[in-house]
Amino acid sequence: MYRHPATAIGSIESTREMPNLCVIPVRGGSKGLPRKNAAELIDGMSLLEWTIRQAQGSSLADTTVVSTEDEELSMIASACGTRVVPRPAGLARDESTTGSVIKDLLGKLDPQSRLYDAITILQVTSPLRCIDDIDGALDLFESGKYDSVVSASEYFGVHPAKLYFMTDDGAQSAAPEYETRRRQDLPIVFRRNGAIFMVTRRYFENSGRLWGGRTGLLKMPAARSLDIDTSDDLEAARQYLRGHPCAHAKASDLKT
Repeated sequence: MYRHPATAIGSIESTREMPNLCVIPVRGGSKGLPRKNAAELIDGMSLLEWTIRQAQGSSLADTTVVSTEDEELSMIASACGTRVVPRPAGLARDESTTGSVIKDLLGKLDPQSRLYDAITILQVTSPLRCIDDIDGALDLFESGKYDSVVSASEYFGVHPAKLYFMTDDGAQSAAPEYETRRRQDLPIVFRRNGAIFMVTRRYFENSGRLWGGRTGLLKMPAARSLDIDTSDDLEAARQYLRGHPCAHAKASDLKT
């Protein structure tokens, strides 16, 4: 099976013996595109089912759960054979963070830290990841070099070396180390695309963050780094899958 290349940032020693909990967090509410997590992506499959099928085809199939407060989304997950962990309504608001959801989930499933020593998050709104992307990220993560692994794509916009923050003391460079370098001497920049997050439980519980520390990057092409927030985004994802039957088949073939 093909494994995507990664960018390493530092290294740490780690020996993992317990499973990686794969979480698909979804809620019923959405401002940009109402009920988007239940919206059809392709071939009758909703965004939620599509992501569940991807997880089921990966090495994380046995540890995948769905966290939701929504009845329809719970029914979709259950119909796919995936365990549903009910989410409190207070953690399904616009201002609720994924970190707070994961903290609640771990408290319910493994309060003594005996079952899981790492967490993976697959966001339903970033559906153009492939099963190979998930397994490739897991390979990086299990190398023991990283506190976290995130999926990312090369960024072709304005380089951070040319950007500034405005503060009370004036403008501050967003990347002071590179501010005066020539364009051809600037390093390639990558942008998190939201498709995959993996983090050790220790790092998450010590920092409260779902990524950071020594970080590995699972590189994905920009064409598959779409985040769905509007109806136009959803249609763009559908068009991509119609034009790329290979990527489409990997998840759709798992439909029962």
